[in-house]
Amino acid sequence: MKYLALSALTLATLTACGSDDQAKPTSQTTPDSGTPMNGGDSGAGGNSAVDAGPNLHVTLADGELEGDVSGESVVFHKIPFAKPPIGDLRFKAPVKNDPWTGVRHETDFVLPCPQAASSQGPASSNEDCLYLNVWTPLHKPEKAAVMVWIHGGGNFAGSAGDNLPTANPPIKWYDGQYFAAKQGVVLVSIEYRLGPLGFFAHPALKDEGSPLGNQGLLDQRLALQWVKDNITAFGGDPENVTIFGESAGSADVCYQMASPGSRGLFHRVIGESGGCTTSFGGGRGATAADVAPDMTAFATSLGCTGADVLTCLRGKTIDEIIAASAPPDLTSGSVSAQVRFNAVVDGPGGFLPDDPRTLFDAGDIAKVPYLAGSNNDEGYLFFLGTTVADEAAYETQLNARFGANAAKVLAQYPASKFGGDYKAALANAFGDSGLICGTHDSARRAKKAGLDVYMYNFNIPWALSPTLFHASHASEMSHVFGNPYKPDANDLTVSEAMNTFWATFAKTGKPNYDGAPTTWPAFAPDANDSDQRIEFDTDGVKTVTDFRKEECAFWRGIYGAAQ
Repeated sequence: MKYLALSALTLATLTACGSDDQAKPTSQTTPDSGTPMNGGDSGAGGNSAVDAGPNLHVTLADGELEGDVSGESVVFHKIPFAKPPIGDLRFKAPVKNDPWTGVRHETDFVLPCPQAASSQGPASSNEDCLYLNVWTPLHKPEKAAVMVWIHGGGNFAGSAGDNLPTANPPIKWYDGQYFAAKQGVVLVSIEYRLGPLGFFAHPALKDEGSPLGNQGLLDQRLALQWVKDNITAFGGDPENVTIFGESAGSADVCYQMASPGSRGLFHRVIGESGGCTTSFGGGRGATAADVAPDMTAFATSLGCTGADVLTCLRGKTIDEIIAASAPPDLTSGSVSAQVRFNAVVDGPGGFLPDDPRTLFDAGDIAKVPYLAGSNNDEGYLFFLGTTVADEAAYETQLNARFGANAAKVLAQYPASKFGGDYKAALANAFGDSGLICGTHDSARRAKKAGLDVYMYNFNIPWALSPTLFHASHASEMSHVFGNPYKPDANDLTVSEAMNTFWATFAKTGKPNYDGAPTTWPAFAPDANDSDQRIEFDTDGVKTVTDFRKEECAFWRGIYGAAQ
């Protein structure tokens, strides 16, 4: 059976790893009022202030909004973009929200979409979750670049309001105020349905004319339509929209690139640690028919069968639904049992009419600039509590994860290459197989399709516990958002560079800006498979050549052989 990549997990073991819960972040301050609105960007344009006062009141076709000052920005929380997907709307395509009367003033994020508890956040039973948040510069811009953030969490966890794990006091991981204040962009973060509510491909849905899976991706699309229709009121330019995401969010922006129905709703794409052209097992993407047995088994486990299966499922409480769909553990055992609820190829007229790899290779994708990359030690996060004592234990782990390819993986990743550290070998094999080389695969195919592509590697260890986490999955995010956790001088320099590179790319389609610490080369593999990317490292920002060239060539062979 074929399964699409699920390129993120919850950070399920973070709180058990002895990180410094009491250390207060030294950078949790608001940008000072002297920060240039364009963040040092040269010639990007489209961000000039036209209003002498804070942009606290916005009028939309649906009603009026009042925002709040957040540093040198204004934030509007919890704006509806769809009707609550409850009752008869459960599992269906999202429906545009109803207008409201009076002035809508929300001071916090909506509760996350339904999910089990994880270190990304507590359990949630809130189905009325399809809302978004907008940050604008303190003084209203004119036709500012727009950036739309899609959170990670494996498409089964997480939210736009996630806190940085273990930080005390809490820090919002995806705080848009720094992009708005430092860079003059309008930043939007969105919620979307997850797990069995957002990726439910039961065959009976087709019979009633509902989407055959991919409901969460359709939520994202409707949020992008909301941006197109409404962002001008916040000073944003609906013709200059960048979608960006991390982990599952990175895979999702890649799916949006591949989906014909999303074209024209965005103009640039940034993916952090995740692509969409390889499956978790290396093969092509799952079809709705592939996952139908799992969907039927899930419904049966809730006592729902026969002609009224959807009516039965819509009558179940959300707690019953979530309890029957335990979050997957992608690091152990059978992949087919773990990737039950994720994107599927739903066929002609659907969100993904064909496998993303096929669409990329045919050039049938959004023709937009693409910036993508990954972290140096992606896999370490997923094996924090794992012990791999010897060669036999290592081989057992590889057999569980890579099946018939285990012997090849062992030859490519012998423990001797990692100083005899079997756990390091396993973490590198796992991280390269999906997150690093999977992202690289999508970037290569995008380049062949004619897109302008830029790649990066992030190599700064998590401040939570550098020797334990290394530069693992998700370690780049606070740097991207301009507020690194417990930073030293280099962290601040790198964060300023990343925040400005990302914003400049959103404004112009190219990341380079005057005063950058180095020039970011275009990603363009030559006839010898040689390429360049930028690296954000503990000693600054630099260019690297042929990053993981041998390893990713190995994994491309695995991807190509798998079906």
